[in-house]
Amino acid sequence: MRHLSALLALLCAPLFSIAQLTGTRTVGGTSPDYATITAAVDALMSQGATGNVTFNIRPGTYTGQYVVGPVPGAPGTITFRNETNGAQAVNLEYDANSTTDNFIFRLEGAQGVVLEKLTFRPLDYDHARAVHFINGLTGLTIEQCVFHGSTNPSGSASFERILVHCDQFTINTDNNPQDVLILDNSFFNGNTAIELDAYGFNGARSAGLIISGNEFRQQVGTGIRLNHCIGSIGDNAFSTTVGNWYVGIRTTFFDGGSQIRRNDIQAYATNGCTGIEVGNTQSTTGNMISNNMVYVNGTGDVWGLAVYNLWDMKIVHNSVLVAAGNQFQSYAFHHLSNFPDGQDALVRNNIFANNAGGYAYYVPVAANVAIEDHNDLFTTGSTISNVAGNEYLTIPAHQAGTGQGAGDTDIDPVFPIQPDLHLNNCAMDSMGEYFFVVASDIDGDARGNPLCDMGADEYTASTNAMQAPTITILSSDLPYQLGLGASFNAYQWSTGDNTPTTTITAGGTYSCDVLDANFCSFSINITVVVNINTGVAEAANPDAVLFPNPAMETITVSGAAAGAAYTLIDASGRVLREGRLPTTAMLDVRDLSPGVHVLRLLDGGSVRTARFVKQ
Repeated sequence: MRHLSALLALLCAPLFSIAQLTGTRTVGGTSPDYATITAAVDALMSQGATGNVTFNIRPGTYTGQYVVGPVPGAPGTITFRNETNGAQAVNLEYDANSTTDNFIFRLEGAQGVVLEKLTFRPLDYDHARAVHFINGLTGLTIEQCVFHGSTNPSGSASFERILVHCDQFTINTDNNPQDVLILDNSFFNGNTAIELDAYGFNGARSAGLIISGNEFRQQVGTGIRLNHCIGSIGDNAFSTTVGNWYVGIRTTFFDGGSQIRRNDIQAYATNGCTGIEVGNTQSTTGNMISNNMVYVNGTGDVWGLAVYNLWDMKIVHNSVLVAAGNQFQSYAFHHLSNFPDGQDALVRNNIFANNAGGYAYYVPVAANVAIEDHNDLFTTGSTISNVAGNEYLTIPAHQAGTGQGAGDTDIDPVFPIQPDLHLNNCAMDSMGEYFFVVASDIDGDARGNPLCDMGADEYTASTNAMQAPTITILSSDLPYQLGLGASFNAYQWSTGDNTPTTTITAGGTYSCDVLDANFCSFSINITVVVNINTGVAEAANPDAVLFPNPAMETITVSGAAAGAAYTLIDASGRVLREGRLPTTAMLDVRDLSPGVHVLRLLDGGSVRTARFVKQ
């Protein structure tokens, strides 16, 4: 009898076991395998997986939190993706209460996880982290996702508003994530879009990191911050008009042959601002900053490219413009170290331009830059450079005093369609010298050899038209004063005007023939798109009422609901700030420049606009 019982137990065992997941499963919608993402993750973690598993998530809004750790069994790649390839949104939302529950997806020690074409919306104003990963994770891919973070402008507790975050350094264990790929995503708002703070004692690093093809819009504090990593940051686009001591890319101990290349940074800040800041590459080789376009504009300390404590760093073919800032604390290139560090940095074929009137080139310890040559050092001020405490007013003085820069020049690059920093400068064409490690430019165009162009853009000076960035305005903004990003000696608009601006009454493409500071002549085309607001809802809700108007410090919005979405736009159509109305319906406008501004409200499904003057 005992043998029969054992036999029956063996025969019945498969009836009570649960098979490991494999293949494709559906989530949400009609007749899914799992009604919610929570149910799918619970099944994955309890049953385990064999081979690749794909969760096709159907369009809709899913509220919750999901924790994925090491998956039992023999898993391959675990993919969470939008079933419709992004045609309809899969929204992942969560309203966090504190630091402890501040995430939507947490990946702890997981292997081979892919997050694809998902939209993340952390809802809390103060705690708004979307993806958190730690502890031995390998092979994470975040691809073609959209992240919407908090619009909180405060710098306080900024770590709570990082959209994609690894804080292994805080955990203080040598168990860094490896092989993380963050590709082709869009990041909106938040204090910081991506922060990977890896453990670094005894040279530990999070290796195999690639951050490429992403757009970073309206971050308050930082676009990307890395600490103790190895990899590349390339082909990303950064822009903000709400910066508060903003830094586009900030890295420390990003070394071991790491690259920062072909990034486009266009940053406006209410105070200080830095485009790229790189430090502490330690005793490693092959590190490089190349082919980046950096436009920075602020009211305080504004630095284009700042570096410190470097070993084996090549800084080549970057275009940097300090458009505005405190003249005495704004530098296009700034080597911050006030002590001897690696002393082997190479600075070559760059454009360092300072329209705020400060130094184009500032190096307190001369020997920290081993080679400086074929750079354009331009300032609207009187002093081109400061090296080892010595100020140089001209390029010949800089060359004689530093013993470097034999191929340098001080030509105004103009940058005619700024904040885009592509060139059309007849005076600077082919003034660089080919450097084999950068064979193409930011657009993939081949560099000239042996002569090439300084900066990120390889170009041929031409009288042909350049296409400026498209401007989008509201119909209520018409008539509109259309102008150019740079200043010129002469203008001839297609409207007949020969002034810096022309008045337009409709959308379309407008052209201006210009003569720049170097007597180069060419045309610039600008396309203006007018958003026309029509419909019953708008007619039933007239324009918002603002007071006081003009305003100096605050404006109050009359008749609008608390929480209504708003956008602040300046007279040129540039978005300055986005957010939601507080319960007081009062907005702080002290950071705005004097002049006419537009407030656009989305209130109860209707669009309402109002103009006001900031004094």
